[in-house]
Amino acid sequence: MSQHMAFRRQPVPQQVAQRHQAMTVPAPTRGIIESENFSFMQPGAAIICDNWAPTMRGVKLRGGHIRWCVLPDPLPVLSSFEYASGNVQYMFAAQQTKLYDVTAATPVLVKGGQLSGNYSAAQLATAAGDFLTAVNDAGDPPLRFNGATWITITDITGGPPGQHLVYVWKYRNRLFFIGLNSMDAWYLGIDSIGGALQKIPLSGAATKGGKLLFGASWSIDAGDGIDDKCVFATDQGELLIFTGSNPSDPNNWRQEGRYQIPPPMGINAHIALGGDLLIATVDGIVPVSAAITKDAEQLDLAMISHNIRSLWRTEAIAKRTWQWTMKRWDEYGGMFVTWPGGTPGSQYCAIVNTGTGAWARFTGWDATCFIRLRGDMFFGTQGGVIMQADRTGYDDGLPYVASLLGGWGMFGQQAQTKTWSQARASFAARAGEPFQPQLGSCVDFVIAMPQPPSPGVDPGILDVWDQGKWGPDLGGPPPPVPTPPQRAAYAQWDQPAAGKPVVRNTGWVSIGSTGYSHALTVQVTVAQQAKPDVELIAIDALFWPVGTDV
Repeated sequence: MSQHMAFRRQPVPQQVAQRHQAMTVPAPTRGIIESENFSFMQPGAAIICDNWAPTMRGVKLRGGHIRWCVLPDPLPVLSSFEYASGNVQYMFAAQQTKLYDVTAATPVLVKGGQLSGNYSAAQLATAAGDFLTAVNDAGDPPLRFNGATWITITDITGGPPGQHLVYVWKYRNRLFFIGLNSMDAWYLGIDSIGGALQKIPLSGAATKGGKLLFGASWSIDAGDGIDDKCVFATDQGELLIFTGSNPSDPNNWRQEGRYQIPPPMGINAHIALGGDLLIATVDGIVPVSAAITKDAEQLDLAMISHNIRSLWRTEAIAKRTWQWTMKRWDEYGGMFVTWPGGTPGSQYCAIVNTGTGAWARFTGWDATCFIRLRGDMFFGTQGGVIMQADRTGYDDGLPYVASLLGGWGMFGQQAQTKTWSQARASFAARAGEPFQPQLGSCVDFVIAMPQPPSPGVDPGILDVWDQGKWGPDLGGPPPPVPTPPQRAAYAQWDQPAAGKPVVRNTGWVSIGSTGYSHALTVQVTVAQQAKPDVELIAIDALFWPVGTDV
């Protein structure tokens, strides 16, 4: 062979040339899906979605949480509520025997010696101002807040024996109450915060016995109007729906129906969303609009939580003794549900995107109740701490892991074994974001998540030029997650660094998994001072069917 021939390129024989195929898989915008057959899952699904929040175009990393204030007793925070009148805003949290003002970093005792810390509250505007009325489920004397001071109510007369009122809500400018361990409701005059209570006996309206658990206003048109309904719910899951504005007038008050849902998960396990009333039950979240048109057997398909039915029921069975709550956070675009209880490492809450209905879990959030203040979200914990949510890239000073397992897919070739050779993930992320994603794969419906990766190098807070408030020199650099008393001890720029997120990708990463069904894993360990700004958009895959290569 001549020297020229030796250096000529030779074609690869056709029978050994690999025939790679490519496919792009969208990010799991539909969140956790448990309602589809694994072998025919639609795009956009996830099996595990921990600490990734579904958005309209992908899933984003959640922020961490920091300590807002610590209550004197290391006991669970059982309930919470807010007061808002113009710029005057407060938030309150209750433990078993004590109620605290937790608006500032130092909690202030409002009331001690109570028989229960499970409170409900309703605010009513009158000519004299905005007043908040609060009662607990043990029937302690009601409390009232006028925006400055708390008092024990003495100007409400009549009512159940011993004045044991256990729930309060507002309906058509009246305050309604429930009596302790009874099927009786009570109400005050229109636009009144005191006076003589009038009775609404409801034992004849229900058929399954039990007691009244809570009441709520159900607005058909997503606002307060003449079409509002008054909903009475029992602990057995019966809904008694009335309409009218004056229960003492037979011509202006009538029952519209009695409907059955699964038993609710607590006195605060309901929320108004849009033009509906959502109730968290042992089987899932039931819209009242569906409860009045479907029987109990058909309700499952209409539940907001239908896609996480198995996960929801597992949590309901394990944590039935806790009082569950729900809270909207419009600034975040989601509704949060407490799954209270659990031990460290197995504490989490649920979040659903209110625009898309996509579900995810936030692990490491030991949330027993939620509170809102000036657009920020807070939650109470089992240890008596009030945490501020979505702050920094640490969970109370500790790193956290975001784990994602996409839906099972067969690359359009059912019953064909395939080798997934490489993957590439695309993210929208702030320039300089230190996240280090780790891509992997599970095969053939077997979930085996790998060990999470190490966090990226933390560049610190990315700030722009502005002004800072100097504080005392404490010596040395500030801790990575300052506690509330230290917030003013260091100069901080007022405005975080600006900059539109750019699209970044991991490049092609070796996967090397073989099976007939594949699911991508994406894991990120978050440990940084700045809140992460990362959103997964899409995953590209290179694969080839086994048997087509030699």
